[in-house]
Amino acid sequence: MSRLDVHEIEKTLSGAQAGASAVLRAVTFSISDGECLGLKGSTGSGKTTLLRIIAGLLAPDSGEILLDDRLISSAKTQLPPAQRGIALVFQSLGLWPHLTVKGHLDFVLSATGLSRAEQEAHCANALETFLIRDLASRYPAQLSGGERHLLALARAFCTQTRLLLLDEPFTGLDSGLKSRVLETLAQERLRRNLTTLLVTHNDDEMRCLCDRVEHLSEGHIVTRSRKVQNTE
Repeated sequence: MSRLDVHEIEKTLSGAQAGASAVLRAVTFSISDGECLGLKGSTGSGKTTLLRIIAGLLAPDSGEILLDDRLISSAKTQLPPAQRGIALVFQSLGLWPHLTVKGHLDFVLSATGLSRAEQEAHCANALETFLIRDLASRYPAQLSGGERHLLALARAFCTQTRLLLLDEPFTGLDSGLKSRVLETLAQERLRRNLTTLLVTHNDDEMRCLCDRVEHLSEGHIVTRSRKVQNTE
């Protein structure tokens, strides 16, 4: 699908108590077309800030981010989030309580420029793929934890996403539900050859989804390691 290149990204945020503090320091890495990169790091290391910059929700102080060799973020250039083709799934999921399952998908598809018939086809495919077809008329409050996670992923996948960003989206799921969600995501990601960046503390999630892992510490990329292969 797409290649992501992050070059020398710097970001300083101002805390209400502590004043200004450097969150990201010269962060540089690349994700190849179709690759899934895992990003580990302790709380406060800058992982979520980095994802928000890639998605276009924050601007970097310096450095550049390119998607397929197109500049999408720098201190002077900010491509609007809706024009990036990037889907971001937060730990909180960010579901809209007033929309049904189908309403979530219809809403994001309405901005794609597809015909109504094409939108309906994409919606039906996402509902089927993520095993929530029978839940189409329900609202988020009427879903289980696993079903809400599947809805968040279906919303991310139902459009022509070029890059998928996952910010600890499986936190709070029990092992059975997590296995179901991870298996569905892994199959669909591989089928679409979707370039992905996963932030998580969980090694099992890394083994299931990631091709390699990097570690972010105090705003720096400090280690690189190949994925630990699952031999089961």
